[in-house]
Amino acid sequence: MDYLLPTIAILAVLALVIIIHEAGHMAAAKLCGVPVSDFSVGFGPSLVSWMWRGTRYHISAFPVGGYVKVVGMEPDEPLTPNSFKVRPWWQKALILAAGSLGNFILAVALIFVLAFIGFPRQAVLVQAVIPGGPAAEAGFEPGDVVSAVNGRRVKDQFSLRRAILSAQGREMTIVLERRGATLEKRVTPRSFDYVDEQGKTVPYNEGRPSIGVLHAIVAMVLPRVQIVMPNSEAAKAGIKPGDVIVAVNDYPLRLGSDLYYLVRWDEGAPEPLNVQLRRGDALMTVRIASGTTISSLGILFATELERLPFFQTVVRALQAVYATTLAFIQGLGQLATKEGLELVSGPVGIGAIIAQSARSGIYTLIQIAMVITLNLGLINLLPIPALDGGRIVFVALGLVGIRISEQKEALAHTVGLVFLLSLIVLITFRDLLGILR
Repeated sequence: MDYLLPTIAILAVLALVIIIHEAGHMAAAKLCGVPVSDFSVGFGPSLVSWMWRGTRYHISAFPVGGYVKVVGMEPDEPLTPNSFKVRPWWQKALILAAGSLGNFILAVALIFVLAFIGFPRQAVLVQAVIPGGPAAEAGFEPGDVVSAVNGRRVKDQFSLRRAILSAQGREMTIVLERRGATLEKRVTPRSFDYVDEQGKTVPYNEGRPSIGVLHAIVAMVLPRVQIVMPNSEAAKAGIKPGDVIVAVNDYPLRLGSDLYYLVRWDEGAPEPLNVQLRRGDALMTVRIASGTTISSLGILFATELERLPFFQTVVRALQAVYATTLAFIQGLGQLATKEGLELVSGPVGIGAIIAQSARSGIYTLIQIAMVITLNLGLINLLPIPALDGGRIVFVALGLVGIRISEQKEALAHTVGLVFLLSLIVLITFRDLLGILR
């Protein structure tokens, strides 16, 4: 039973993203008047089939993915008045790009599903406490989360500033969250002096009343590991989903995101990280190599979720679409580096990630499905023969007058397919070694 849910999740996610991709091709082809002879859910022998509106639909033996046959796309097919080969260039490009468009639409739909389940809760994190100020005297500590002021929840740094200004020197009751405990502090904003970096005593906050903290808006990222990317530095160190990170180099971890502050995007951690973690009832220490960056670390932490009003939900969802797409595009540049290539996953690695997410809960599973469908859509647009993007390149070449015979184009796609399959085999072999290790 432990493997039933992950197996169902793997089949469902992969089938969904691939079927949506193929359905995009079919919808665009029919919109342009190009016949679609077959559409199959799954591969291999057809178990059940039926005819509907000129297309034979199949349920095939192997349920992962599917395929669509658009009339006129193969080089040896005879010409017909409505076949793909005789359509205008823009219709060809639309049909080829529509699979990725379907993946993008699915990604947006899944992001909105996530949005209405909840967003990672945002909170105000105390980054530093100014000596001599009211907060320091009241016992504030770096890493405290400000959750409420005078009985009203603090959602961002602006609401905290407004509360301090409106206090006008009166005592404030501030509720803090500190490593799982809830603390109540009473402070009175006032003007005070502090010693700056040059050793001079100057008015803090230009002499305006303050409680004396530096703060930032953060997502409530819990220190519990949800996903460990195959072949990442975390996987090599032996970190597993469900582990709770307690401390790093003897520095207590308050939020999972605290670990990200100890590594850098470019050069990575300047020294090895000794990570103390709790696995069940056992405490253990693992070592992460120096030079580990946020990308090569390969950890997705659990987040605390909250529901937002409808309008805010829509805005945050659209922001998530933009941020996820931008992150993928930026990540393409890392494929040229050794670190980036090590983090590329094949079918086995992707299956392992889906299995981990299924065990973590529906939110994480939908989140991973969203990332996979978006990545599939973007990857298929890369200008590589055998991919949709490679076929679009040949359409563009014909548009500018560069005519390439069908046989040469078919050869290029065959070579591209062999290259991609070989790459998948190598990555799958590496993923298997990583999982076994």
